[in-house]
Amino acid sequence: MPVTQALNPVARGDLRARLSTPRGVWVQTLYLGACSAFLLLSLPPEVGRFELREANLLLAFLVVQLVAVAYLTGAFASSELSLEGEKGLPDLALSAFGAVEIAVGKLISSVGYAVYLVALALPLTVLAAGLRAAPLWTAVWAAILTATLATALGVWGAWLGGRFSSDFTRSFLYWSVLAAVFVGTARLPAPWNATNPVLQLDQAVRNGWSWTFGAVTAVYAIAAVAGVVAIVSHLTVMRTGAEDA
Repeated sequence: MPVTQALNPVARGDLRARLSTPRGVWVQTLYLGACSAFLLLSLPPEVGRFELREANLLLAFLVVQLVAVAYLTGAFASSELSLEGEKGLPDLALSAFGAVEIAVGKLISSVGYAVYLVALALPLTVLAAGLRAAPLWTAVWAAILTATLATALGVWGAWLGGRFSSDFTRSFLYWSVLAAVFVGTARLPAPWNATNPVLQLDQAVRNGWSWTFGAVTAVYAIAAVAGVVAIVSHLTVMRTGAEDA
C-alpha cells in the first residue's frame, strides 16, 4: 500500500494542500528566500560582505527559521492563511471521520509540515553553522525545538480555527498566542522565562543540549498532545449539539 494511502486522510489532505498547491509552493519559496537572506547575513566577514559585529548572526538565522516555521504551521492550521483543499474543523465535523481520527490527523499534518520546512532549509542551516564554526549538533537541537514548537502551534491553531468562526477573532487570538510565546514568556521571572523558545535556542547555540532544553521541548510536546485532546472535546461538543438541534 502506498505511503500516501496509508497516511491519515485528514493529514493527507492538509499536506497535499500545503505542499503542492500554487500558494503552498509560493510560501515555501518565500520561506527559503528569507532563510537564504539571513544566511548571507550570517557569513563571517572574511567570506561575505556583511558584518553585524554586535549580533550573534547564527542565532539570528536560527531565530528567523524558528519564527517562520512556527508561524506558517499554525497559520495554515488556523486558516490565518487559507489554502484550497485544506479542511478546517467546522467542515470535518460534518464528515464521517471520527473525532480522534480528525484530531490525530491535525497533529500529523502539523508534525509533517514543520519537519518538512525544517528539512527544506537544513542545508542552509548546516552551512550557517559550519561557516560560524559551530558544532553540527547545533542544527539538530534547533531543528528539534523548531519542529516541536511549530507542532504545538499547529494543533492549537487547528483548534482556534474550529472554535471561532470570526476571521478577525481567530487572527487576533492567533497573533496573541504568538506574542505570548515569543514575547510574553521572555518577560516572566526566572526560572519561568526558560520556556521562551528564543532563549532556549540561544542556550543551545552557546552551550549545546541541556536538561532545561529537553524539559522545555517536552513541555511543547505535551502542549501539542493537550491540543489534540481539546480538538476531540470540541468536535464531540459540536456533533452533540448538531444532533440535539
